[in-house]
Amino acid sequence: MKGFKFIAGAVCPSCGDIDSIVLKNDDSEIRCVSCKYLKMKGDEFDKKENNIIESIKIIND
Repeated sequence: MKGFKFIAGAVCPSCGDIDSIVLKNDDSEIRCVSCKYLKMKGDEFDKKENNIIESIKIIND
């Protein structure tokens, strides 16, 4: 996918697949290539600007 980078060890919060999460180069969205999960940066922030971001689980081998 042009304009995206894979995040090694990331687990999709929707389908649970490992190594299927890509991050847009400008960090504005994440996607899962397996289940088409999509989360935009604007969705991550509440109206009070608390900047609370959902974490993505990283697995250590």
